[in-house]
Amino acid sequence: MRRWCDRALWTVGALAVTLFAAPAASLAQAPAAAEDKGPLALARLSLVERKVELEKKGARWQAAVEGGPLQIGEALRTGPDAVARLELPWMALTLSPGSSMRFPDAFLLSATLDSGRALVEAPGLDALKIVTGEAEVRGRGRAVVRRQGRSTLVTCLAGRFFVEAAGSVVTLTAGRGTVVAAGGAPGAPQDVPEAPTAGLWPAQDPVFVAPAEPLELRWKGSAPSYQLELLPVGSDVVLLQRDVTGSPVRIEVPWEGAFRWRVSARDARGLEGVPSADGLIAVDAR
Repeated sequence: MRRWCDRALWTVGALAVTLFAAPAASLAQAPAAAEDKGPLALARLSLVERKVELEKKGARWQAAVEGGPLQIGEALRTGPDAVARLELPWMALTLSPGSSMRFPDAFLLSATLDSGRALVEAPGLDALKIVTGEAEVRGRGRAVVRRQGRSTLVTCLAGRFFVEAAGSVVTLTAGRGTVVAAGGAPGAPQDVPEAPTAGLWPAQDPVFVAPAEPLELRWKGSAPSYQLELLPVGSDVVLLQRDVTGSPVRIEVPWEGAFRWRVSARDARGLEGVPSADGLIAVDAR
């Protein structure tokens, strides 16, 4: 079983974990990387977990390669249990399972989310616009953009984002969201569901398991549905994301190391809330 080394490696000793390597290249390295990828290279596929496919211009869908480039005019899609992370010099995008995103060869830089869910992390610049069939989203901070049927749902987790549709624009700040139906203007910003707080297990006292050993994640709540995610300790790279109907949820972590999990509630329309506190999981083959 390979360790989580090439993305980040954490060893477990009473959960005193040490970060061995970081997945993202520094901005100082970006020019050299761009030269290696060619003049139209837009992003790097820093994470390819399970079945992720890339469609190049004029070619069929093919298996995406972790560490490879994504160029303008290409598209990316994830399988039903897959996750992909794209890193640009100024931001990162994480595609959840069952998502499809295109990067049109156009004068203005944008990414089109055809289906599924994208986590947007843009701490410095809002140079990339996220487009769906219903809306356009741009901003700085962290946001979730989800295309569900003929609706677009946007939650601002941090910073400020602008959602435009049908000639109207709404501004979202942290903890606020909006829903845009096909052909309509964005709904008035509203508070998103509160984070689950009761019955979280594992919580801050870590649970130790072996690689690929089944583990139940539990919490209490009455929301119609939830989304949960697994991340390494010390990193914001999402390794596993699932939409679920409720607790408990069984997962298997194939990598050794220290990880954190969290869960968010979704309301009746599917609008996603802010995440819960982290619970800790230690995976050790010994």
